[in-house]
Amino acid sequence: MDCLVDIDPAAKAIGAVNTLVRTDNGYKGYNTDMSGLARAIMSEGMELKNKKIIILGAGGASRAVAYMCMEYGADKVYILNRTYDKASSIADDMNSFFGKNVIEPVEAAGYKDIPKDNYMFIQCTSVGLKKSDGLPVVNDREFFSMAKEAVDLIYNPAKTCFLKLAEAYGAKCMNGLKMLLYQGIMAYELWNGIKVSDELTQIVYRELCESLNGIGARDNIILVGYMGAGKTTVGKKLSEHGYKFIDTDEYIVDYEKMSINDIFSRHGEKYFRDLETKVLNILAENTRNTVISTGGGLPLRKENEAILKNIGRVIYLKADADTIYERVKRDTKRPLLAGDDPYKKICDMLVERTPRYEAVADIIIDTREKNTDMIAREILEKI
Repeated sequence: MDCLVDIDPAAKAIGAVNTLVRTDNGYKGYNTDMSGLARAIMSEGMELKNKKIIILGAGGASRAVAYMCMEYGADKVYILNRTYDKASSIADDMNSFFGKNVIEPVEAAGYKDIPKDNYMFIQCTSVGLKKSDGLPVVNDREFFSMAKEAVDLIYNPAKTCFLKLAEAYGAKCMNGLKMLLYQGIMAYELWNGIKVSDELTQIVYRELCESLNGIGARDNIILVGYMGAGKTTVGKKLSEHGYKFIDTDEYIVDYEKMSINDIFSRHGEKYFRDLETKVLNILAENTRNTVISTGGGLPLRKENEAILKNIGRVIYLKADADTIYERVKRDTKRPLLAGDDPYKKICDMLVERTPRYEAVADIIIDTREKNTDMIAREILEKI
């Protein structure tokens, strides 16, 4: 850093540079780690603004994460570390830099003094790289019940003991692989003065997952689209070509032991959407060589998009309102179409949903005036 002609304010505050950009007078230094982590977190549908966060560890990575939390508007941050002085040093530096007292140091032994609430946990130590490492900073499993979201900077292994514990308490989990990717992307953008598209980022991320974790995402086909687009019939046709077949709605019915209509009437739509995300995460763990037909509303959740793309190639079966209405007008098992004027409901929902279907799709298939065999054959040719 002493040899640089300029240093980005974030890198200066963090105290570390990982990217050099040539200027007319010399090199300017940047730190893309934390902006990369922030982009990774937000790509998973999580937010940092107004969040309550617990940082585990007080090393160099923790300093950078503390800066990120402050920069992106976290409401309260606790740095939990076995050595209080190290946590205190980071808290003092960052509170002083931003001119407000948001970060509070906590010695590991005093973790129970942290107020009960829903937190994002960010694990910044090297604990977890080896199976014999045990738990980081705190060994009390009840502590993890406060984790609504959990981020581990470690990316290999894909699921550390920390993430397994947080997941067991229902936390939404993310390892450090996307951070690794995004910090590299941001360096590439700085060097070349361009913006890397989200579509290209997802392609590279899937390749990383396959390479590091042996996830055969390209073996799976994910069918998305509005109700009546033909996802189930096309999926079953594709299963004749050596694929297994799973319908997420049928999976949920088996899982809950009640019909979709009963789930909606007893628990509401949010409960059903939570079930869809839960099922996606289950399928992401061990699904191979499978066609997965999804419910029409499943891709609407931003957090589901990344999971879908990690599982396999996403195919959007596109159909217009007239075609869909003809296919579903006599179907009484569609709770969202109950009541008067189902055609108008279809039109309104297509306006809302079509952009989301197109955003998540790797391939778009127009199903109008095509039979099941034709659609299946087109999918197989395109993949």
